Amino acid sequence: MLHLLLLAALSLLAQVPSFSPALAEHPAMRNAFAEVDARASQIEREWITLTEIPAPSKQEQLRIEYMKKAMARIGLTNIEQDAIGNVWGTLKGTGGGPQLVFAAHMDTVFPLDTQIKVREENGRYHAPSIGDDTGALVALLHAFDILRLQNIRPKGDVMFLATVQEEIGLLGAKFWLEHREQKPDLFVAVDSRLGSVSYGALLIEQYRFLFEGPTMHTLASRGNANASRGAARFILALNDMEMPPSAPGGNPALPVANVGTLGGGTVVNATPGQVFVTVDIRGQQPQTEQLLVEQVKTLAQRAANQERLTLRIENINLIHDYSKALPKDVRLNHPLVQTTLAVTDYLRLNGTNKTLPADSGSDDHNIGVALGIPSIGIGAIIGHAAHSTGESADKASILRGTKYLILLTTALAGWDYRPAPQK
Repeated sequence: MLHLLLLAALSLLAQVPSFSPALAEHPAMRNAFAEVDARASQIEREWITLTEIPAPSKQEQLRIEYMKKAMARIGLTNIEQDAIGNVWGTLKGTGGGPQLVFAAHMDTVFPLDTQIKVREENGRYHAPSIGDDTGALVALLHAFDILRLQNIRPKGDVMFLATVQEEIGLLGAKFWLEHREQKPDLFVAVDSRLGSVSYGALLIEQYRFLFEGPTMHTLASRGNANASRGAARFILALNDMEMPPSAPGGNPALPVANVGTLGGGTVVNATPGQVFVTVDIRGQQPQTEQLLVEQVKTLAQRAANQERLTLRIENINLIHDYSKALPKDVRLNHPLVQTTLAVTDYLRLNGTNKTLPADSGSDDHNIGVALGIPSIGIGAIIGHAAHSTGESADKASILRGTKYLILLTTALAGWDYRPAPQK
């Protein structure tokens, strides 16, 4: 099976063109870039509008309807929606190029009743979800629209996939890719910082630890087991544990284990019969990941034993089966990665610094990597403090990001240049 995947990856070498500065300097591409600047206020208004539409995971319906109408507005064809809410449309190619998918997710981490009002200050927009991942959705809409209006027709079909449930385990992308009979040749998730290029995937495991004990009135609770104390012991022990070392050359913030949610109990004046704690565990090396998982489970069991409680462990989400993933060297040297690096550096998205690709990732492209599809993660805006109510984004960055997506689409899918018909 691995042999077949390698052959499939290598067969794409002839399909994905290498980037040439002449592409960016072509008059049609310069006109496309000029159009981005000309419609800056339009792009910014749509960014604000979409940001203020709430879309917590599994409750994305308002954004789903917006994106379907927006995809029709910009002239995409074959617009579809699947059973869980993913929406996609196609910019039809002229033929002879790879099928390319750009994905950005519609869901956010904020409850439906969160007050979302975009505020502008000192060249930055401030609002929950302004960056993650609303900016990418808007940049893609306008990139596809400008490509069509400027008659920049890619050789390969280019699809725009707006996914759901990314924030709770990349479930939308997983559903879409696993249920699609014909897998795309190339998969690009637009969900990180503009200028970053990731070609790998993090190991992600998420668990719910349930501490269970007796329920009794406050007056009878003294000296008895208490599920809340067991959960507290676990959280404190997790905070104090020494993390395994980071992978050589990897992300220094990894591996990591984070308590995301906790809850339990029904009334104030009684001990809770059950208290749950969820833990998100992430790393870059399978052996280190497994070691960390076992350490976390051991700490939970120790806390339960100390408090004379029963412990149950539930697997919430597991994204770590990378048995079908292409080898690191194949992924790194694939034209998808090398072309993207060339475009990123040409546009100087990291200033004068050469872009360093990361064998990492925690967005929709993880699923593509796991399935052996050449996949990367990139960004379209520069944001700050994602997943917080203090989230913000550089207002001007979306214009650079939109130009980047226009150029990258053409570089990856190929371009059969045909002058627009004279009116």
